[in-house]
Amino acid sequence: MIWLRYSAVFLAVAIGVAQVVRLLEITKDEMLGSAAQIMVPAMIAALIEGQQYVRRHAGLPGSSRAWRFGFIGMGVATVLNVALAYAGPQVAPEFAKLAIAAPGSQQFVTLLLMYAGGYLLANRFFYGIGAGNTLSRDKAREERGGK
Repeated sequence: MIWLRYSAVFLAVAIGVAQVVRLLEITKDEMLGSAAQIMVPAMIAALIEGQQYVRRHAGLPGSSRAWRFGFIGMGVATVLNVALAYAGPQVAPEFAKLAIAAPGSQQFVTLLLMYAGGYLLANRFFYGIGAGNTLSRDKAREERGGK
């Protein structure tokens, strides 16, 4: 369930932001896309999963659990990245840049490894940030009277 929700959030953010940027580019006649569009979906998905962890376990995930999440999330995000790359530039233009390189080529592997490294770090740290913020918020609510 966790990876299904993670994937749904990742895809919704990636495609949603890509479509908003495309619309703005059409209406403003300017190029607005950036490589940040590739990492932001993983960051938001990891934040949400960190929040969900606190809701289920009422505590912070340990370091090993957070790294495990980071590595599995890296794999899921990388697969989704490749899927979006070959879905075409109409779906997610920034992701389609990976499709320019021939599959299996040095350029393709280099780009994929760079994305995977970014996904690992984003997932690991944003998972912890989401959990920490949720735990702090819940403690503050309890101190204010359970609102």
